[in-house]
Amino acid sequence: MHCTTAHVRSHLSQVKTVVIGLGAGLLPMFLHGCMQSMQIEGVELDPVMLNLARDYFGFTEDKRMKVHIADGIQFVRDYRNLFSAGNEVLLSSNGSCKLSDAESRSTAIDIIIVDVDSSDSSSGLRCPAADFVEDSFLQNVKDTLSEQGLFVINLVSRSPAIKDAVVSRMKEVFSHLFCIQLEGEVNLVLFGLCSESHIEEDCIPDAALKLDKLLKSEHPEISQSITDAAKKLKRLK
Repeated sequence: MHCTTAHVRSHLSQVKTVVIGLGAGLLPMFLHGCMQSMQIEGVELDPVMLNLARDYFGFTEDKRMKVHIADGIQFVRDYRNLFSAGNEVLLSSNGSCKLSDAESRSTAIDIIIVDVDSSDSSSGLRCPAADFVEDSFLQNVKDTLSEQGLFVINLVSRSPAIKDAVVSRMKEVFSHLFCIQLEGEVNLVLFGLCSESHIEEDCIPDAALKLDKLLKSEHPEISQSITDAAKKLKRLK
């Protein structure tokens, strides 16, 4: 039996997280505040969004939280191409990737989160843009993640057929797939794991308790809602 939360707990200082889609910066700020050893890299295409997050939502960067103005698809592709060649990667503020020097090194990413809106309503997806669920992007994500890596994507569509198609693609790429269907919402949050280890579904409640101990929120009701949601994880693969 293998519980991924236990892995995160024992290696928390090494968890490198990339959030594609900054928005108001609320998700990166939450992770930054509640899991204080996480190293967070935000990727945002529109510099205006970064300015809005700073000016109106209190978003700030520090040594544990950086933002790259870049296309998320290209960011992952560039990182994957350099990292898969056995190189350590240096990320610049404009989202470009290059070989690192001895003082600024980056290894495999542990968590990649995609939470971006789609501007193309014809795709049937409100979130994310269709390119983020194409086979090529999903494979690049897996190649970029560490052995125990986690991919999280917020899927919003009113079409059951589209949801099923995305789930099918992710099953082909990731060793394990879980989901949370938010009550009263069309959001389906998908969790793809790279680990080849066997995961027992009955370990989820225990993992939720460990998650509760990890969270350092000033608002207990928020921590409780997160751990309650974690207990609703459903295995898809």
